[in-house]
Amino acid sequence: MKAHEIMTTAVVTAKPETPVQEIAALMTAKRISGVPVLGTQGHLLGMVSQSDLLQRKEIGTVPRHKWWLRVFSDPDRLAREYSKTHGMRAQDVMTRHVITVQADANLNEVAAILDRSKIKRVPVLRDGKMVGLIARSDLVKVLSQTASAEATGNVHDGDLQRVLNDKMKSQPWLDASFLNVIVENGTVQLWGLVSSDDQREALRTLVEETAGVKKVDDRLSVGRPAMGAI
Repeated sequence: MKAHEIMTTAVVTAKPETPVQEIAALMTAKRISGVPVLGTQGHLLGMVSQSDLLQRKEIGTVPRHKWWLRVFSDPDRLAREYSKTHGMRAQDVMTRHVITVQADANLNEVAAILDRSKIKRVPVLRDGKMVGLIARSDLVKVLSQTASAEATGNVHDGDLQRVLNDKMKSQPWLDASFLNVIVENGTVQLWGLVSSDDQREALRTLVEETAGVKKVDDRLSVGRPAMGAI
């Protein structure tokens, strides 16, 4: 699935000259946490988020620096800070470096960007213009609409056992040498030895997510194999 398939296209946006108070009102009314700022041709210029509006003179939250810190501070940094806390328009307060994704990006790429960058939303671009927005909630919505493995119907026990064995052998975190899988009418019995509780939980997840599995019967032990068994 691609980014353009799940993105929101009805996005609330602002212009560079949009007043800060108007942006704050939009955020409040629409219950959103960020507003993209677009140029006349639809190009993304920046983003105004709640974080950009936290420290403002109107509400008395402008940071106060000690006089001796001001003496040693970079004047340009102080000037940028003043524009941010006192600026009246979107272009004064917006974050100009905005992380984006392309419209044909895969969802795993989108999810990785949201997680790695610790952001709540990411603009979607096509030919340099913003065409939509993907929020974390959009990915959650896709998950909610995904059919569960149980809905895929019955799978022959022999086929299911082969699939599970192949999946187990392909995992870098799991040594399948001391494991045995028995499948009967979709119920999977897990026998053998795993090195930790974390591996045990991950193995259970691996089995449960596999199409055709109806139930997991965990008979595993946690520990290290005896030296003579290696």
